[in-house]
Amino acid sequence: MRQAWQTFAAWCLTPPLTLDSTAPRSLSAKLTEWTRRYLPLEIVATVTAMAGGIGTAAFTSNAIAIAYGGAMGENVGYYGLAFVREMRAHTITAAASGAAAEPVHVRAGRVIKNLFWEFGVAELFDSFISRPFWMFTATSLIGSLEAGIVAGKIIADVFFYAIAIVFYEARKKAR
Repeated sequence: MRQAWQTFAAWCLTPPLTLDSTAPRSLSAKLTEWTRRYLPLEIVATVTAMAGGIGTAAFTSNAIAIAYGGAMGENVGYYGLAFVREMRAHTITAAASGAAAEPVHVRAGRVIKNLFWEFGVAELFDSFISRPFWMFTATSLIGSLEAGIVAGKIIADVFFYAIAIVFYEARKKAR
């Protein structure tokens, strides 16, 4: 079991490879790239969304508070892992090119700027409107806290990625 967790952790922490942004790509190649980029983030975020929602439910039965707890828990896992992966990607890229390593605070600033560009608009809509709405609605309709959080998360993800992928592709073209 320990080996499985170590393998999973290594897979999650491996920065995704991106294809040449100037070459035309098929839809299949784009879907593969997006899956490699976002699936590990989603797996970790699902666990932290459950922790946030269930943790909030331990203190209150207010469905709106629980929905926001799940949404905020998801953000911690998603962006925590995204930050770590991007920091590793910058380190690997610098080492491969033979460039001098930037100070950590410079790299961190660049990573935060890139993450904000890719996710900022999508996240503002997602965190404060879409995700709590869908988690609340799904939990209310399904009647199960756990199933409602997961169902609401999946529905909200559709809206989130419709926006985030547009900005990701635009960032790649701007390089």
